[in-house]
Amino acid sequence: MGDVLLKAFGFVFIIIAGIVFRRIGLFHKDDDRILSKIVLNFTLPCSVINAFSGFEMELSLLGVVALGILTNLALSFFGKTMAGKDRKKQAFNYINYSGFNIGCFTMPFVQSFLGSFGVAVTCLFDTGNAIMCTGATYAIASGLVGGERQSLKGFLKKAFSSAPFVSYLVMLVLSLFHFRFPDPVYQVTSAVAQANAFLCMFMIGLMFEVHLSRSQVLAVVKTLSLRLLLCCAMALAIYFLLPFEAAVKQVLVLVCFSPVSAMGPVFTDRLHLDKGLAGVINSISIPISVLILTGILLLWPPVA
Repeated sequence: MGDVLLKAFGFVFIIIAGIVFRRIGLFHKDDDRILSKIVLNFTLPCSVINAFSGFEMELSLLGVVALGILTNLALSFFGKTMAGKDRKKQAFNYINYSGFNIGCFTMPFVQSFLGSFGVAVTCLFDTGNAIMCTGATYAIASGLVGGERQSLKGFLKKAFSSAPFVSYLVMLVLSLFHFRFPDPVYQVTSAVAQANAFLCMFMIGLMFEVHLSRSQVLAVVKTLSLRLLLCCAMALAIYFLLPFEAAVKQVLVLVCFSPVSAMGPVFTDRLHLDKGLAGVINSISIPISVLILTGILLLWPPVA
């Protein structure tokens, strides 16, 4: 228990450090973009490669990729249903109820507590999650309000310009053929991967920003409460109904409580909806996820 709390406090401390350093002027608003480029194009791909170094791929685990897609669809459909007949609200909910911030949040948690096997399973889920977050969810939402539709070519271009997504796919294919890089490759990626957790949490601190008007409070509470309710239902279904081993189930339960995808505010803005509200939902979902993931790990110690 003490080890879990200490590691979780370490993550919180790094996030708070990022917030404080930005507030006192040591870092500025746009500096998070530099860290984002380092994380998404260097440390996170290295973490993915390193995670598959000793991972034995089983065909049954391909269902985890499908699960990443299905959970997004379930959250989006639930959000749309909760919006009633207002098509703008439907589109807003379709985007902001769904998606999981895995690469920059849950991945470091899993990396720290569950090791390379946990990261590999997380990568499988995030492959499906990324398919939805990088364009599929936006394409459907834009149809609800008659906005610019995402073409298949545009979606594929966006997806394959994402270094983490390409890393997931490449390592997934290589693992199916039981391919391993030479050991020196994993020694290098391991050294880089160790920086991933710190950079991700510090970047989140730099990006964290909440400007909430009274009129938005109810909308934020409603959105996050209903999303959390469905995430709880999905986590219970994974635990009791899916035929995965305990170590895989633990990873998937943790992933269910990831923060809202960072792409939410971006796509919300593209549809000329309330980007500010989307940003607040995104930011507030982060400390909620910290508490929930820490609580789960305290009650359910990492499975060997």
